[in-house]
Amino acid sequence: MLPSSSWALPFLLHITTNIQPGSAAPPLDPNSTLAGCSCYQAPGNERALFLHHQFFDFRNLDNGTISSNFTAPPPIDDSQDEGIEPITSPFFGKGLFGDYFTPASWNKSASEVAPVFMVNSQQNIYLARDSPDSPVHLTLRTNRLSTFQSASDLETTELAFLYVSVRIRARVAGSSGACAGMFTYQSDDQESDIEILTRDDHSIMRATNQPGVDPQGKIIPEASTPVAIPVSGGGGNGSWTDWNEYQLNWLPGQSEWIINGESKLNKTYGVPTQPSNFQIKMWSDGSSWPGNMSVGGLATLDVEWIDMVYNTSHEVPGASCKSVCLVSNIANNPVPQVAGGSLCAVQVGMIPAVALGVLWAAILL
Repeated sequence: MLPSSSWALPFLLHITTNIQPGSAAPPLDPNSTLAGCSCYQAPGNERALFLHHQFFDFRNLDNGTISSNFTAPPPIDDSQDEGIEPITSPFFGKGLFGDYFTPASWNKSASEVAPVFMVNSQQNIYLARDSPDSPVHLTLRTNRLSTFQSASDLETTELAFLYVSVRIRARVAGSSGACAGMFTYQSDDQESDIEILTRDDHSIMRATNQPGVDPQGKIIPEASTPVAIPVSGGGGNGSWTDWNEYQLNWLPGQSEWIINGESKLNKTYGVPTQPSNFQIKMWSDGSSWPGNMSVGGLATLDVEWIDMVYNTSHEVPGASCKSVCLVSNIANNPVPQVAGGSLCAVQVGMIPAVALGVLWAAILL
């Protein structure tokens, strides 16, 4: 529940009306509709509100709603260098998740900077579990063959996110030379990343805003920052091989990284300003950033759930927020919690000036 009426009503992030070509309205989250929510508070940042919410929980997919044996398909072999393998489950082709995320199958030629040919395959994206009694999780995989690197790429069909707070419960394992990336993307200069490099110490996550190099090819120091992973609940450094909750808050003029509920870094350099999609990748191309994986090497990114609150560039001007919902406990209760208190309507792009239950004067962002 929200604090008493002395608590200041948080602002809604500024919305533009720059509709992107080919961009469609995002699908509705049925649990948010059930709760009667009209906007959502970003976990860990009470001043940030968003109009949309999606929660994708892979843990209980063994309830008979999809057909899968929840075991990993065989790793890609040397003969599969075209990336034409089909999806591994109907889950990736239909329903809310299939409408929202799509597996990619593009490839990237080798170059002087990135000397390994990289091929994305849908076979590297699958549902699995550690044991018959364990929760189901989503896995993205990469492995090194003699002539190429097989990789995985999952992207939202929504191309017009314009500010987002995304949380992902994930773990990483495997050979050195891979990059697990969870990030917003519009271009190489409009990108905000959660990245885990398997060549790094297990206690380190990389918080990155692009561009990472200047026009002369020199590294920009403020672009990427190594961040220590805290143990959930405190008590020393954690490890990316364990389950951790990673959060990226992309806000106007600021990117914030939160790990296991602990705010670790705020960055003003390179904060994206353009409508973007959201991508999850497990990849390597032999470049200096991920490193060059040895032939026969393999690494995985496992995901238990994804929670997103966001705005898009195709909002209707003057949209209002009459019912604020909290999603901080969404992993335990899939229905968002309606905030307490009496809330006045809040226009998108406005800052209410006073407290709950009191008429407010609005100031344009």
